[in-house]
Amino acid sequence: MQEQNKIQFKIPVEGDIHEQVTAVHEDGVSGDILKKVNFFTGDACKLKEYAENGAIGTFDGIVMSNLLCRLPDPVACLDGMPHVLNKGGVLVMVTPFSWLEEYTSRNNWLGGIYDPVTGEALRSQDRLQALMEERGFELIHEEEIPLVIREHQRKYQYIISKATGWRKI
Repeated sequence: MQEQNKIQFKIPVEGDIHEQVTAVHEDGVSGDILKKVNFFTGDACKLKEYAENGAIGTFDGIVMSNLLCRLPDPVACLDGMPHVLNKGGVLVMVTPFSWLEEYTSRNNWLGGIYDPVTGEALRSQDRLQALMEERGFELIHEEEIPLVIREHQRKYQYIISKATGWRKI
């Protein structure tokens, strides 16, 4: 989208059938505005490595939506945040904390388990708060956000995700 005014992609309809759609910029989006946006595809668990070797720079804002509980090592992703977010920058994280072993081994879950010694429920949000504060972030906002994921034309997932905003101190 930075290089062109439009991009085409396919969305699933059912089975192997897909529909091609086109995304376009709104009127008035200039080249100067496009230069302010950076798109990067990579492994979110390697953010620190990417920053250290210059593969990516730093940002004033980062959005992580429906990602944290789908990473093999979510703490590695969080470890990279101080290296890619500018001081005063904001990270918005939206996650349902729906840990599944097909994505994240149980020993890497932030929560959603019982303490093996005390039997106390360990909540992901509590661990996330501690991890973010240890990395120099302050919680500036939190709310529950409904999220709809289209699987195909007739099947959707409805999820209530936890949205948090974090400012790098």
